Amino acid sequence: MTDLDHRLGALEQAMTAARDRLEPEVLKRSSHVFEHANARLRLAPDHTVVVLGGSTGSGKSSLFNAITGLELADVGFLRPTTSEALACAWGPGGATELLDWIGVLRRNQISRRSHLDLTDRHVDFEGLVLVDLPDHDSVAVDNKLVVDRLVAHTDLFIWVLDPQKYADAAIHEQYLEPLSTHHETTVVVLNQIDRLSTEDQEIALTDLRQVLDREGLHEVPILATSTVTGQGLVELRREIRKRISSKETASARLVGDVRAAASTLVEAGGEQAAPGVQPGHREKLIEIFEVCIGVDQMADAVEDSMLRRAAVATDWPVLGWIGRLRRDPLKAIGLGRSVRDVLAPDMPMTPSVQRSRAELALREVAEASVVGLARPWRSAILDQVTGTGARDVIDDLDKAIADVDPDVSRRRWWWGLFSFLQWFALLATAVGMVLFGLSFAPDILPGRESLLPAPQGIRLDVWLIAGGLMLALGLTVSARFFGALSAHRTAVKFEKRLREAVKKTTDTVVLERLQGELDRYGRYRDGVRTAAY
Repeated sequence: MTDLDHRLGALEQAMTAARDRLEPEVLKRSSHVFEHANARLRLAPDHTVVVLGGSTGSGKSSLFNAITGLELADVGFLRPTTSEALACAWGPGGATELLDWIGVLRRNQISRRSHLDLTDRHVDFEGLVLVDLPDHDSVAVDNKLVVDRLVAHTDLFIWVLDPQKYADAAIHEQYLEPLSTHHETTVVVLNQIDRLSTEDQEIALTDLRQVLDREGLHEVPILATSTVTGQGLVELRREIRKRISSKETASARLVGDVRAAASTLVEAGGEQAAPGVQPGHREKLIEIFEVCIGVDQMADAVEDSMLRRAAVATDWPVLGWIGRLRRDPLKAIGLGRSVRDVLAPDMPMTPSVQRSRAELALREVAEASVVGLARPWRSAILDQVTGTGARDVIDDLDKAIADVDPDVSRRRWWWGLFSFLQWFALLATAVGMVLFGLSFAPDILPGRESLLPAPQGIRLDVWLIAGGLMLALGLTVSARFFGALSAHRTAVKFEKRLREAVKKTTDTVVLERLQGELDRYGRYRDGVRTAAY
């Protein structure tokens, strides 16, 4: 892969990552450069487009004729108006498709190895496409538009300056200064040098060098030429041949464009490395989320609820009926509803405070992860995690908690056994009570003393009442003990699942989202750095 291909791939990566993060206008300019470079690579990659540009009276048309070896300026039908560019292409078949793309009319395209050639003395220019631009400072507005359009499609700029107006602000501010990032594809020619004395030539060349240096064009060569005396023409042709033979001039111009586009992205989105998620951030978030949703309170509520349910199921039926009247602790805290409503009013923090605290923790972690980033990226990442994204995070956390089953609705196997025995105790007590009551009604049960056995000298009704009550008491105490063990075990399992849900939500919803945004910024940063430097 060539350097240009590598940079284009990096620029595309940066633009893709920056979509919806940087201003559309910035991305549009970079996209235009990307599409332009790809189109140029597809069209005549072996040709080098060299443009002669300059102001009125600089002699660039004469210079164009001298390089081509043709007096094209004298052939009126080839160039009917000065607002149209004229191009000459060297090589079999010319470069029609390329010239059509850059906007040179077919009637102004000339193929150098055609019927116009008498010899093959120009074969060393194989692959050259030389374009003579209209005067950029012409009073005709269309001229400047043509120049600006063609300059954007140029591989090598040759700016022809007048020795009397070489410091003209128009050409320097509009064309030369913006080329500071394209110095390797720029040549400056001080033409009509024969109009100056030898001493004035040295002064003009020295002064021009200083002007270009101030504009950042330190490495741009300056050639002094004259089509009258022939001075500098050999050097100019040699410079053009060198650029063509290297086969790198076209890609160098495009590399400069890509670097400039990437620099524009850097100006808009920066390139500072992001600190990222720091050690301890995960644990901090998990701890705060657990406090905010009330993990301890929920676990206690589950344990209390299990104790109540076990008591209702295993108590002496009379006490069980009374126990059903007591409110279930889970309903008291609203377990199963959104975490925003989960804490009861009498708990230390209200739901709004809990939500605010969770959002504050998210912001602190996110801001620590994006310190130093340019404003567009920093704002976008914070919005995804702490702005509209924060509501999604809290809602996902709510849902994750609501989906954790406390496992309190399932009846335990031993409840049925204790319930059966409690009913037996109740029945025994009831029978004893009936018999005891009948003892006060001798007409209903005559001879009751002989009918009721009296083991150990104690009447049966007393045995039934005492035994039923003792059995009920023993069962209740035992059920309380086993119920407490079972309730604690259920609460511990529920708390563990609750904490796992918080951790999973923190990892998948918060940290993965934040890391995903940071990774996206990382792709952008890698892309612009590769494309720009």
